Amino acid sequence: MHVNDNYKKISPLITGTTTVGIVFKDGVILAADKRASAEYVISSKRAKKIIEITPRIYITISGLVADCQILARWLRQHLKQRYIIIKREPLVKEAASLLSLVMHSYFKQLLPFISHFLIAGYDRYGPHLYFLDHTGSVNEARIGFFSSGSGSPIAYSILETYYNKEMTEEEAIKLAIRAIAGAIRRDAATGDGIDCVVITKEGGRRLKPEEIEKYLKEVGLSKIEREG
Repeated sequence: MHVNDNYKKISPLITGTTTVGIVFKDGVILAADKRASAEYVISSKRAKKIIEITPRIYITISGLVADCQILARWLRQHLKQRYIIIKREPLVKEAASLLSLVMHSYFKQLLPFISHFLIAGYDRYGPHLYFLDHTGSVNEARIGFFSSGSGSPIAYSILETYYNKEMTEEEAIKLAIRAIAGAIRRDAATGDGIDCVVITKEGGRRLKPEEIEKYLKEVGLSKIEREG
Protein backbone atom coordinates (compact mmCIF):
# COMPACT_ATOMS: atom_id res chain seq x y z
CA MET A 1 0.00 0.00 0.00
CA HIS A 2 1.38 3.40 -1.02
CA VAL A 3 1.63 6.00 1.71
CA ASN A 4 1.78 9.69 0.82
CA ASP A 5 5.26 11.02 1.49
CA ASN A 6 3.75 14.14 3.05
CA TYR A 7 1.96 12.10 5.67
CA LYS A 8 3.59 12.25 9.07
CA LYS A 9 2.57 10.38 12.14
CA ILE A 10 1.72 12.76 14.97
CA SER A 11 3.11 11.57 18.28
CA PRO A 12 0.89 12.14 21.31
CA LEU A 13 2.11 14.55 23.98
CA ILE A 14 3.56 12.55 26.85
CA THR A 15 2.33 13.65 30.25
CA GLY A 16 2.33 12.03 33.67
CA THR A 17 0.98 12.19 37.21
CA THR A 18 -0.25 10.00 40.03
CA THR A 19 -3.61 10.35 41.77
CA VAL A 20 -5.16 8.10 44.41
CA GLY A 21 -8.64 7.67 45.90
CA ILE A 22 -9.39 5.59 49.00
CA VAL A 23 -12.77 4.84 50.59
CA PHE A 24 -12.74 4.44 54.39
CA LYS A 25 -15.66 3.75 56.68
CA ASP A 26 -16.59 7.42 57.22
CA GLY A 27 -15.56 9.06 53.96
CA VAL A 28 -13.13 9.23 51.04
CA ILE A 29 -9.51 10.37 50.69
CA LEU A 30 -8.09 11.89 47.49
CA ALA A 31 -4.35 12.46 47.06
CA ALA A 32 -2.15 13.57 44.18
CA ASP A 33 1.33 14.80 43.41
CA LYS A 34 1.99 18.41 42.31
CA ARG A 35 4.16 17.97 39.20
CA ALA A 36 2.80 18.92 35.77
CA SER A 37 4.91 17.67 32.86
CA ALA A 38 4.96 17.99 29.07
CA GLU A 39 7.20 15.50 27.29
CA TYR A 40 10.46 15.72 29.27
CA VAL A 41 9.86 19.20 30.70
CA ILE A 42 8.47 19.91 34.17
CA SER A 43 5.98 22.68 33.36
CA SER A 44 4.82 23.26 36.94
CA LYS A 45 5.81 22.19 40.44
CA ARG A 46 2.60 23.46 42.06
CA ALA A 47 -0.10 21.96 39.86
CA LYS A 48 -3.54 21.66 41.46
CA LYS A 49 -4.85 18.19 40.62
CA ILE A 50 -7.63 17.90 43.21
CA ILE A 51 -10.53 20.18 42.31
CA GLU A 52 -13.66 21.02 44.32
CA ILE A 53 -16.90 20.55 42.37
CA THR A 54 -19.35 20.93 45.28
CA PRO A 55 -18.64 21.15 49.03
CA ARG A 56 -18.90 17.33 49.21
CA ILE A 57 -17.76 16.25 45.74
CA TYR A 58 -14.16 16.53 44.50
CA ILE A 59 -12.30 15.21 41.46
CA THR A 60 -8.70 14.43 40.62
CA ILE A 61 -7.38 15.08 37.13
CA SER A 62 -4.84 13.36 34.90
CA GLY A 63 -4.16 13.91 31.20
CA LEU A 64 -4.18 17.16 29.23
CA VAL A 65 -4.62 20.01 31.70
CA ALA A 66 -6.80 22.16 29.42
CA ASP A 67 -9.25 19.30 28.79
CA CYS A 68 -9.45 18.49 32.50
CA GLN A 69 -10.01 22.12 33.54
CA ILE A 70 -12.75 22.70 30.96
CA LEU A 71 -14.62 19.57 32.01
CA ALA A 72 -14.24 20.42 35.71
CA ARG A 73 -15.69 23.91 35.15
CA TRP A 74 -18.56 22.48 33.10
CA LEU A 75 -19.41 19.90 35.76
CA ARG A 76 -19.27 22.46 38.59
CA GLN A 77 -21.56 24.87 36.77
CA HIS A 78 -23.99 22.17 35.66
CA LEU A 79 -24.37 20.79 39.20
CA LYS A 80 -25.00 24.31 40.53
CA GLN A 81 -27.82 24.75 38.01
CA ARG A 82 -29.16 21.30 38.84
CA TYR A 83 -29.22 22.16 42.55
CA ILE A 84 -31.35 25.23 41.85
CA ILE A 85 -33.84 23.13 39.87
CA ILE A 86 -34.18 20.01 42.02
CA LYS A 87 -33.54 21.64 45.43
CA ARG A 88 -31.17 18.98 46.76
CA GLU A 89 -27.46 18.23 46.76
CA PRO A 90 -26.35 16.06 43.82
CA LEU A 91 -25.45 12.43 44.32
CA VAL A 92 -21.88 11.43 43.54
CA LYS A 93 -23.23 8.94 40.99
CA GLU A 94 -25.11 11.75 39.23
CA ALA A 95 -21.91 13.79 38.91
CA ALA A 96 -20.07 10.80 37.46
CA SER A 97 -22.91 10.05 35.02
CA LEU A 98 -23.11 13.64 33.75
CA LEU A 99 -19.39 13.83 33.10
CA SER A 100 -19.47 10.40 31.47
CA LEU A 101 -22.18 11.48 28.99
CA VAL A 102 -20.15 14.48 27.83
CA MET A 103 -16.90 12.54 27.51
CA HIS A 104 -18.50 9.64 25.64
CA SER A 105 -20.32 11.91 23.18
CA TYR A 106 -17.04 13.56 22.18
CA PHE A 107 -15.29 10.19 22.02
CA LYS A 108 -17.92 8.92 19.56
CA GLN A 109 -17.26 11.99 17.40
CA LEU A 110 -13.54 11.05 17.35
CA LEU A 111 -12.73 14.21 19.32
CA PRO A 112 -12.04 12.72 22.75
CA PHE A 113 -11.04 14.62 25.84
CA ILE A 114 -7.59 13.29 26.78
CA SER A 115 -8.33 13.02 30.47
CA HIS A 116 -9.02 10.59 33.29
CA PHE A 117 -10.82 11.45 36.52
CA LEU A 118 -11.39 10.12 39.99
CA ILE A 119 -14.71 11.44 41.31
CA ALA A 120 -15.14 11.17 45.08
CA GLY A 121 -17.73 12.43 47.47
CA TYR A 122 -20.17 11.88 50.28
CA ASP A 123 -23.96 11.98 49.74
CA ARG A 124 -27.06 10.69 51.50
CA TYR A 125 -26.03 7.14 50.64
CA GLY A 126 -22.55 7.47 52.11
CA PRO A 127 -19.03 7.74 50.62
CA HIS A 128 -18.43 6.93 46.94
CA LEU A 129 -15.48 6.79 44.54
CA TYR A 130 -15.63 6.51 40.73
CA PHE A 131 -13.08 6.29 37.94
CA LEU A 132 -13.74 7.77 34.46
CA ASP A 133 -11.51 7.24 31.44
CA HIS A 134 -11.30 9.21 28.19
CA THR A 135 -14.08 7.16 26.57
CA GLY A 136 -16.58 8.08 29.30
CA SER A 137 -16.51 4.63 30.89
CA VAL A 138 -17.51 4.75 34.58
CA ASN A 139 -16.43 2.31 37.29
CA GLU A 140 -17.21 2.47 41.00
CA ALA A 141 -14.56 1.41 43.51
CA ARG A 142 -16.00 -1.89 44.72
CA ILE A 143 -12.67 -2.84 46.28
CA GLY A 144 -12.29 0.54 47.98
CA PHE A 145 -9.60 2.35 46.00
CA PHE A 146 -8.50 3.64 42.60
CA SER A 147 -5.38 5.21 41.14
CA SER A 148 -4.74 6.94 37.82
CA GLY A 149 -1.79 8.37 35.94
CA SER A 150 1.66 7.20 34.93
CA GLY A 151 2.59 6.27 38.49
CA SER A 152 -0.58 4.28 39.16
CA PRO A 153 1.01 0.81 38.82
CA ILE A 154 3.35 1.68 41.68
CA ALA A 155 0.53 3.19 43.75
CA TYR A 156 -1.67 0.13 43.17
CA SER A 157 1.00 -2.20 44.51
CA ILE A 158 0.99 -0.27 47.79
CA LEU A 159 -2.80 0.10 47.96
CA GLU A 160 -3.39 -3.62 47.38
CA THR A 161 -0.87 -4.53 50.06
CA TYR A 162 -2.10 -2.26 52.86
CA TYR A 163 -5.77 -1.41 52.17
CA ASN A 164 -8.39 -2.45 54.72
CA LYS A 165 -12.07 -1.57 54.31
CA GLU A 166 -12.33 -0.88 58.05
CA MET A 167 -9.59 1.76 57.95
CA THR A 168 -9.98 4.91 60.00
CA GLU A 169 -9.55 8.37 58.49
CA GLU A 170 -6.04 8.62 59.93
CA GLU A 171 -5.03 5.25 58.47
CA ALA A 172 -6.51 6.08 55.06
CA ILE A 173 -4.63 9.39 54.89
CA LYS A 174 -1.35 7.65 55.70
CA LEU A 175 -1.97 4.99 53.05
CA ALA A 176 -2.82 7.58 50.38
CA ILE A 177 0.34 9.55 51.18
CA ARG A 178 2.43 6.37 51.19
CA ALA A 179 1.04 5.41 47.75
CA ILE A 180 1.81 8.81 46.19
CA ALA A 181 5.25 8.82 47.80
CA GLY A 182 5.94 5.39 46.32
CA ALA A 183 5.13 6.74 42.85
CA ILE A 184 7.35 9.77 43.47
CA ARG A 185 10.27 7.42 44.14
CA ARG A 186 9.93 5.46 40.88
CA ASP A 187 7.95 7.51 38.32
CA ALA A 188 9.82 10.38 36.67
CA ALA A 189 6.60 12.29 35.88
CA THR A 190 5.42 12.27 39.50
CA GLY A 191 6.87 14.57 42.15
CA ASP A 192 7.14 18.00 43.78
CA GLY A 193 5.03 17.30 46.82
CA ILE A 194 1.66 15.84 47.79
CA ASP A 195 -1.84 17.31 47.99
CA CYS A 196 -4.60 15.56 49.96
CA VAL A 197 -8.33 16.13 50.56
CA VAL A 198 -10.56 14.36 53.10
CA ILE A 199 -14.30 14.16 52.28
CA THR A 200 -16.86 13.22 54.95
CA LYS A 201 -20.52 14.05 55.63
CA GLU A 202 -19.33 17.41 56.99
CA GLY A 203 -17.77 18.27 53.62
CA GLY A 204 -14.32 18.34 52.05
CA ARG A 205 -11.18 19.49 53.83
CA ARG A 206 -7.82 20.06 52.14
CA LEU A 207 -4.89 19.17 54.37
CA LYS A 208 -2.49 21.99 55.18
CA PRO A 209 1.20 21.65 54.20
CA GLU A 210 2.20 21.17 57.82
CA GLU A 211 -0.32 18.31 58.15
CA ILE A 212 1.09 16.62 55.05
CA GLU A 213 4.59 17.05 56.48
CA LYS A 214 3.51 15.43 59.75
CA TYR A 215 2.04 12.39 58.01
CA LEU A 216 5.09 12.04 55.78
CA LYS A 217 7.32 11.88 58.85
CA GLU A 218 4.97 9.38 60.51
CA VAL A 219 5.28 6.99 57.58
CA GLY A 220 9.05 7.36 57.72
CA LEU A 221 9.82 9.21 54.48
CA SER A 222 12.96 11.23 53.91
CA LYS A 223 13.02 14.63 52.18
CA ILE A 224 14.16 13.25 48.84
CA GLU A 225 11.35 10.66 48.90
CA ARG A 226 8.77 13.30 49.76
CA GLU A 227 9.65 15.83 47.11
CA GLY A 228 10.85 13.65 44.22
